[in-house]
Order: sequence, then structure tokens, then C-alpha cells
Amino acid sequence: MTFEQSELQRLVEVIIDLLQRYWHDPGAIEVIQSELDKLYRKIPIYAGIQANCLSQVVVPIPTNQLQEGEEVSILLKDDAIVVGKVSKVTPSEVKLVECKQFERPRSCAEVTLPIQNIREVRLLARDVLKREWPSLDFKA
Repeated sequence: MTFEQSELQRLVEVIIDLLQRYWHDPGAIEVIQSELDKLYRKIPIYAGIQANCLSQVVVPIPTNQLQEGEEVSILLKDDAIVVGKVSKVTPSEVKLVECKQFERPRSCAEVTLPIQNIREVRLLARDVLKREWPSLDFKA
């Protein structure tokens, strides 16, 4: 097998694409790094599966599809970012717990965000390998 036939190139392209898209989002970058580390430790020779799983780690999602308990990174209209777990969603607001606000980093126990201040919500998925390929999710 030559390098061109391997899936390593695709994995590197996925990593580069994610870093270019989310370089400004500390919550997304943390999850990308964490999941890449887990994937590499569990299945180091399966670059294609790593690329498939990694591309599903940060996914834009409409606010009306959010569910309690999901980990999200929310980009606000003023370019601030809030990362946390969804505790409540109404037509007018999203309430997060265990959250961090970035631009002026600080931790907070809880925050309520008016929908009109939200530009984009990104679902942060962890343990993608376990969900997508459970037979390859070996103990590290």
C-alpha cells in the first residue's frame, strides 16, 4: 500500500479543516483534541475510521433541536462563545449549566441566553467511536 492509498491523508485533511473552522472556539477545539486523542489511543492504525468519527465531533445544530444534557458551544452575535450543557430550551432562550464564557474567559454555574443573541449552536459529541464503531471501542 502506498501513502496515496492510505487514509492518513484524509485524516490530516479533516483535522486541518476542523482547526481552520473552529480555531476561535475553545470549547470545540477542546472536544476535537480530546476525541482525536481517544481515537488514536484506541485505533491507531485506522485513520479512515478516525477521520469519519472526528468529522462528527462538532456539528452545527438548530436551537429548536437541542435536548437537555447535550454539550454545546454557542457563538453569540457579539462573537463571544459560551460552552456548557443544555439544561432548558424554550422558544425564547437556551439555559446552560456547567458553562464557560470566552472572549473574557470565566466559569459560571449557569447562564440563560436569549435566542435573538445566538448566531450559531454547535453540538459537541464525545465518544464517537463507541457510538459509530462499538466493536472497535477497546479499553485504552
